[in-house]
Amino acid sequence: MPAKFKPSERDYPKNARGQRMNTHQPIKKWIHHYLKAQSIETLLTAINSDRTKPKHKVKYVNEMARRKVALVWK
Repeated sequence: MPAKFKPSERDYPKNARGQRMNTHQPIKKWIHHYLKAQSIETLLTAINSDRTKPKHKVKYVNEMARRKVALVWK
């Protein structure tokens, strides 16, 4: 499985007011947040954040290198 940016979340159907509708449906929709699907701006924000763990920063820097984006450290 590809690397994740954050855990997957379930998408619940909602009515016009934004309230959850029936949750007992046989088909469940999931939203996956894969690292390769994130934008460059999102990755740069996560790399520069103080709240990001060093382990995750390494994953994000490696993804930027895979995309051949040069990072300039100041």
